[in-house]
Parts: sequence; structure tokens; C-alpha cells
Amino acid sequence: MSNYDLFEPYPISPAKITRLAGYGSVNYQVEDIAGQTYLLKHHIDSDSFKRIEAENKIMSHLSEQLPIEVSSPSFDGLITYPDHSFSRMLCFINGVFLKDVKATPELSFNFGKMIALSHQSLSTYRDVEIEAYDHKWNMMNCLDSCKDISLISDPSQRKIVNYFLEQYKQICAVSLRKLPKQIIHNDLNDWNVLIEGNQIKGIIDFGDICYAPKICDLAIAMSYLLLDTPTPLTRAIALIEGYLSIQKLDEKEIDLLYYLIPARMCVSVISSNKERSQGNTEDYIFVTEHKAWTLLSKWFEMNPILFTNSINKSLGLQRTDPTSTLIEKRKKYLSSALSLSYDDPIHMTSAAFQYMYAANGDTYLDAYNNIPHVGHCHPEVTQAAIEQTGKLNTNTRYLYDSLMSYSERLLKYFPNSLNKVIFVNSGSEASDLAIRMAQNHTSNEHILVLEDGYHGHTRIGINISAYKFNRNGGHGVNKNITVLPFPKMYKGKQNSGKGYALEAINIIDDLLVKGITPAAFIAEPISGCGGQIPIADGYLQTLYPYLKQKGIICISDEVQVGFGRMGSVFWGYELYDIIPDLVVLGKPMGNGHPIGGVVSTLDLNESFDNGMEFFSSFGGNPVSMQIANAVLNVIEDENLQRNAAKVGRYFDQYAKNLSIYYPQIGDVRGRGLFLGIELVHPNKLIPATAYTSKIKNELKRCFILTGTDGPENNVLKLKPPLCFTVQNVDQFFDAFEGALKKISL
Repeated sequence: MSNYDLFEPYPISPAKITRLAGYGSVNYQVEDIAGQTYLLKHHIDSDSFKRIEAENKIMSHLSEQLPIEVSSPSFDGLITYPDHSFSRMLCFINGVFLKDVKATPELSFNFGKMIALSHQSLSTYRDVEIEAYDHKWNMMNCLDSCKDISLISDPSQRKIVNYFLEQYKQICAVSLRKLPKQIIHNDLNDWNVLIEGNQIKGIIDFGDICYAPKICDLAIAMSYLLLDTPTPLTRAIALIEGYLSIQKLDEKEIDLLYYLIPARMCVSVISSNKERSQGNTEDYIFVTEHKAWTLLSKWFEMNPILFTNSINKSLGLQRTDPTSTLIEKRKKYLSSALSLSYDDPIHMTSAAFQYMYAANGDTYLDAYNNIPHVGHCHPEVTQAAIEQTGKLNTNTRYLYDSLMSYSERLLKYFPNSLNKVIFVNSGSEASDLAIRMAQNHTSNEHILVLEDGYHGHTRIGINISAYKFNRNGGHGVNKNITVLPFPKMYKGKQNSGKGYALEAINIIDDLLVKGITPAAFIAEPISGCGGQIPIADGYLQTLYPYLKQKGIICISDEVQVGFGRMGSVFWGYELYDIIPDLVVLGKPMGNGHPIGGVVSTLDLNESFDNGMEFFSSFGGNPVSMQIANAVLNVIEDENLQRNAAKVGRYFDQYAKNLSIYYPQIGDVRGRGLFLGIELVHPNKLIPATAYTSKIKNELKRCFILTGTDGPENNVLKLKPPLCFTVQNVDQFFDAFEGALKKISL
């Protein structure tokens, strides 16, 4: 059938026919000899005849009700053809698309007003064909797209979609079904809205019309209105205020908006990737994809509470912040030994990847919390926990696949000599167990530790942690502990790591002369609580062979530095080309889930099996194993070790360049995403303790979380989730340099 055959039944004489892009129909712009312009839509699917007929009636209804143009039928009825296809002729609306202009507050307001008028016009309109029409673009069906998420090849993009659709599942899926429904346009995107100045001129394309809560229509319109703007909240508020000038919304509807907007964008990018996988290359299919990804990536920077509270102001509502009540309850019910970060504590309500959200609406960039290793609330980790919790949770006295599969996978990250693992519930418990194994193997009690080291909060953990026993409330060094000088190069007492090692060897030799043979030496490859200080190169390379010769067990505490955080290596000990006898692991292996472990040699493992059963009720349980396995999946799939190396190098260079202009930056150190900036009084190079605290609090006022540590608390420490980006580093240094300029020593 030729193009002109399509037009024969219509009472027009085409002068020019232009093929247009379309989805679900073949579309033509038709100019007749009388100068009139029409839009012909040719539908191949004969099964959609009744629905299209119903759609025409709705467009005709709206064209009579709304003070704008609607792409309604130009001629009554549908035309059928011998091949059972059919067509319809619609009026053609000339104008500027919303996508081609910068939406002013006035235009956004008028857009919201127009949406409200359309809802008002359709509030009582019923049509069985439309109400029965179910498709993926109905926002009540967002989760149907989950099956195609795997078609998104980029894992960093895939995690974003997984996260927002998981939020939709938890917060929106049930609530939406409880809201009143009506017929809505359902696709008021920036290609379907025409404008004239700051006024809405017309709306087109009712192909995704459906029966759903009206808040879905608002969310869809808003999601496209917010594309490619640095001020999404301003536009969102203006649109809502326009809507509220005509129609009402309640709190339950408003509460869903923050999550519906990214959910719509998720369905859109999934659809684009599915079309691409099927070989479709039409430009219009992918026209908003890039902007959608940009909006999704930036949406994390907006606190859900800030968004909702800003909208609620338009309703005359303001929710109270319960922080002060929580502080009072904390004082009443919890031990005062538990401290809070910052003089003005932060009441956190939720988090996503490298962002944390406070109850007052603030969004914080988390540059401090290393335990959510792959990012707060990572959807793959969350889903692993949910699925396994609903299936089986037991202990290691039973056989189950996940214990074996994770153990095998984990040990592949270690050299052949480290080939046994015991799982526990925390790094503290793992440190405790490692010391016990070493003491059992050697039949000795004495332990060698480093200055300012920290290895946990158990009794043994405190006894081997100079950071604890030599500080306030500590009881000093235990008789079975020897503290070795920390091998540091910045303001150090030795000129090399080897020099420190020889000093340590002299101390140990003196112990041996006295008849004291240490059971073990435990150290972090980079001292976190000591001030983010890497062990001086040459120290462990010299000391380890000596210790092993003397039968002293070498323990590497990898709780804070392991699992790729170092960037160039997976484990901290690999920085020094050494192999320990025992490796201590902690909660980062579970992204904050309570899990820890000790990896050991065969000899140590066999000597530990001395007849006394070791049992940790939940160490190695199926839920923990599945979560830990998911963490490894994320590290590998998202190349987080490589990201740690890249972003860490960028941070290090940025900080060192900054130190040229700010002499209070005494030292910049660390590896990968385990970083420290030591602040000093420039002339005397003495610790600037109070100043560092002020800088930390100023960064908090700039919505960036950091910590301070070191013997004098003058080291600003950063150990963010491994998804931290170079843009996050820029954000940090913008705030940090601002603080350096603002706060004087």
C-alpha cells in the first residue's frame, strides 16, 4: 500500500507528506492543498482498534474542556484497510516543544496548572477499554521492568536503577494501589508538551494513556521537566504550586513523588537499553537517555526529606524534626560511654552509596565511613540479605552451599599458604580469635603491637590496642604486651623503615634474652587510629623474616584497609611484598553487616583444632555469606578497586598541590581511598589539634562527613565508600579550601 493510498478515504488533497518518528504507529505529517496540516497515524496492530477508538474520544473530550490545543481527531471515526490495519487523522499543533526551552518558574507553574485542569476534566470520565489497558509505562507496573535491568551493561548505571526501583518497591508499590485512580495522560514529557512564551499551548501523543493515581501523571511530567537543570527543586515546587491552584494533593501523594520521579527515569533507561539490545537504532528512542542518567546520578544529592518538605510548604504543611526528642531518649536509655559525632549531632534517616540523609533535610557527602565498603544500601547487597533471610539462616554445624562457595571464593584472593578461614561476627571478634590462635600455636602469651594501634573492643582487643590502653580510661600496657615504635616517616625518629625494623628487632632480642618469646606481632598495614599513617617501606620487609625465624606469628589487621581499598592491591599487606600467617577481616566484607573472619595457614588451623570446639553462633551463617558474596560481586563488577586507585591518586595530587599554598597542611598520606591530612602550626610543625576540630566541623557545615584521629587528633581522616568519585573529591576540596580560608590558626 503506497502512502497516498492511506489518505484516499479522507476528504483532503495531500500536497506534502513527511514521515515522522513514532512508536506503536507509523506517523505522517500531511499538508493539503488548502494549507491545512494534519497528523495521520497508521496502526498495524488491529487488536488495538477499540483502545485507539477510546483514546480518540478522550482527546475529543479534552479538546472541548481544556483552554489549550489537544491533538484530537480531525475527522470522526477510524479508517480500516484491507490488510486489517487502520488509521486516524489528528489535528497538527504547531509550536515550540517544552524540551527546546528553559522552563521558567512561570512556565513550570502554568504546566502544573494545565495538568490539574486535565485531571479535573477526566476526574469522572470512565472508559472500560482504557481502564483495562495495562502496559509497562503505567507507573503502577514499574517493577515489571526489573527483568530487563541486566540489559544495562554498565554496572555503575545498573546499580542506580536497582537502587531506585528497590526504593519504589519498598515505598511506592503498595501505597500507589491504595490511592484513587482516574484516566491520566501518563506521558507529559518534554516532547509531548508545546508552549508559547510562558504558556502551555498544547499537548499531544496520548498513546500511553492509562488508569492510575493522578500523582503518577505529576511525577512523569516532573521527571522530564527536571531534566538538564541545576535547580530541579525550584522547578518542582513551581509545578506543584501551579497544580495546587486548581487541584488538591494530600501528604500521602506528596510522599511518593521523590521516589516516583527516578522510578520513571529508570523505566525509561531500561526501555532504551532493551531497544538497543534488539537492534533498534531510531534516534527518538534514545533522545532523553543521556539526560535521564544525569538526573538519576544527581538525584542522590537531594535528601528525600528536603524534597518532600519543600513540596509540603506549598500545601501549608511542615513536619517537625524529632532530633531533640531522640537526644533526650538517648540520654535516658543508653550508656553515656557511647559518644556522638559532632557537638551538634546529626539525625540520620537514610543513605544511598556515598550520601547520607538527615532528618532536617540535609544531604551529607560521606567521606568518612569505611564500613559501608561498596556504598550505603547498595541494592545488590540489600537484595542478597532480603532473599536469604526469607530462605534459611542457621549456623556452621549444618551444611549449606553459601558457606562453602564464599569460603572458596574469598581464599582465591590470598596466596596459597593462606588457605583456611573461620568466620565470626566482627573485626573485634576476629582480632580476639587471631591472638588466641597464635597463643595456642606457640604456647606463648606475649604480644607485640605498634604505637597507637587499634584492634577491637573486646578484652583482648583493648589489651593489644595502644590507642585504647594508653588513652583516657585506659590502664596502661599489660605485662604481656610490648609496644614497638610506629615506623613513620613524617616527623619520625628513624630515617627509614629498615631503621625502625632494626630498632624493633633490638627490643625483641631483649625480650628473648629475658626468656620472653612473643606469640605474635599484630599491625595494620596503614594505621587508621594512629593517623592514617602507612607503615614505612622496608619495615615489614625487614621485620617479618626475623619474626618468622623466631617462630613469632605475623598478623595483618585488614579490617579497615582490605578488600581493594588500597587501590593498587587488594590487601594492605601486599603493599610491602610480605605474607602474614594470619589475616583479620571485619565488617567492610559485609558492607556493614556484622561479619568478620580470620584467614590462616594450614599449620595454625590444625594446631587450633586441639579438641576444644570453636563455635560462633552466627559466624558464617547463610545470610552473612550471601551478603559477603554480594559485596565481592560489586567490587568486581563495578571495578571498585580500580576506582579506589584512580580517585585516591586524584585526591593525593590535589591535596599536595593545595599544601603549596596552605602551610598548615603538614602531610598528605595514605593509599587508595584510605587518606589522611595532618594539620600543623606551620612554623613549629606542632599538632594543630583545636584547628583540626574546627576544620572538621566546618566541613560538616558544608555537608561533608570526615573524622579526626592520631595521637594529637590533628589528622583529618577520610575513608569513604569505594564508589567515591573524582567529582566527590572536587566537592570535598572546594569545602576544605573554603574552611582553610575561613578559619585561622
